[in-house]
Order: sequence, then C-alpha cells, then structure tokens
Amino acid sequence: MPELGGGCRVVETHEGQVSQERTRRRRRTVGAVIAARNIEQSVSRFDRGLSAGQVNPTSEEVHYVSAGLGACYLDGYRYNVEIGSAVYVAPGVECCFETATGDLKVVSVCCPQINDSSFDLPPRTSPADPGQPHPAVVVHERDRKPIPTGDRWFKLLAAKDVGCQHVTQFIGFIPKSEAPVHHHTYEEAIYIIEGRGVMWADGKEAPVAPGTCIYLPRQVKHTMKNFEEAPIRLMGVFHPSGSPATRYDDG
Repeated sequence: MPELGGGCRVVETHEGQVSQERTRRRRRTVGAVIAARNIEQSVSRFDRGLSAGQVNPTSEEVHYVSAGLGACYLDGYRYNVEIGSAVYVAPGVECCFETATGDLKVVSVCCPQINDSSFDLPPRTSPADPGQPHPAVVVHERDRKPIPTGDRWFKLLAAKDVGCQHVTQFIGFIPKSEAPVHHHTYEEAIYIIEGRGVMWADGKEAPVAPGTCIYLPRQVKHTMKNFEEAPIRLMGVFHPSGSPATRYDDG
C-alpha cells in the first residue's frame, strides 16, 4: 500500500480489510485504517442471490457498478443495475443487492465513515407503499452529459439532483496528458476503471491500473499522469460536495 506525499494512499485490489456479509464479500480500501478523515470506500463482490440488508443511520452512501448486473433494493423499491449504474442511498434507507449471475461488483463510498451501521438485516424486497413511484436515485453514466475541463472531461453521477447533500460522485476521463499540479479543498476517494498511469502527490508517485483505489486528503498537491494512448477512466467521490472542475493550481 504505497503512501505518497501528504497522506495520499494508493491501495491495490488485494489490499484492505475483508468481511463476508451473506452473499457480499466486502473489501474496505479507504477509511480510518489509513487515517482518512471522513470518507470510506469499499469494493464488494456479490454471489448469486440476495445480500443482507444494510442501513447507515447518519451517513450518505453512493455505489457504482463496475462489473456484472443485477438489482438494487432501496427501502424495498427495486432498481435494475448494470455496469455504469450509480446509486444514491440516503441516511436511514435500507439497501441490498441481488444478482442471478454471481459476477456483480460494486464500488461504494460512504461519508462520514460508518460507525453505527447495520450490515446483517433481512433483505427487504417490497416497499411499504407499492403505489408510490420509485424515488429517482439511480442513474447511468451513459445518460449523463459530459462536462469539459481543459483537455479532460467528467460526468456527474450521484449529485444534488438525486438528493446527495454532502458528497459528489463522478466519472472522469483522462486522455494522454499530464495535468498541472493542483489541490482541492475536499477529501476524495478514486477508483480506476480503465487505463494505466501514474499518481503523483507531494513529491512521490506510484503506478495505477484498473482496480486501483486512491485516497486524497484535502489540500494535497497532486496530479494524475497518463503516458499511454488509451484513456484513463476513473470513478471519484468527494466530500464535501461540489464540482470536479474546481481546483487550485500549484504550478
């Protein structure tokens, strides 16, 4: 687990604490164990069937489906999910996942870090009032508009329009390039979906590849470098909420 300058960490897919919760095998990659302030990231794989239900009483959580397909239940409302689906779970909402294929992989970020959550509830698959419409809390990246920032672009996923108050989730696209060194006023967790490159932070660097997780504390000088023709696609979540285009150059 390379530690870069300023407390930035690069975590590979085989690292992190693992827990088994019914059909869900969860690996915690970012959190208190690496001195993250408020943000917690995990990568979960789901076997066939229904996972246990989970409720975060005081935290917001966002999910991103990076492999497979299945369904997500939020307070009993069913949403079909596939690669590229993003799910917003408000505090107090019960969430569980279901897959018939056993290849569902979900990257989750919770803010603030989960201290009092219930992970072993009976899965709930019907809402209290079936006549009510599904809350609009699940989006797909193909339906989001690309927003340019320099030679890069991003798409907002779970953000204010689906109810997020304190976190912002986005997809970032980095072509062959080296961005200026900069910093943010928010704390960030990143998951590399596609591509290879180098993460630089406060004078140190480490390679990144599909499945790599990155933690960036607030105010840390950093940049992501892509030296290859294939673009880097990443999923990022930051706290507090805002725009991925907001940055402060340190060059």
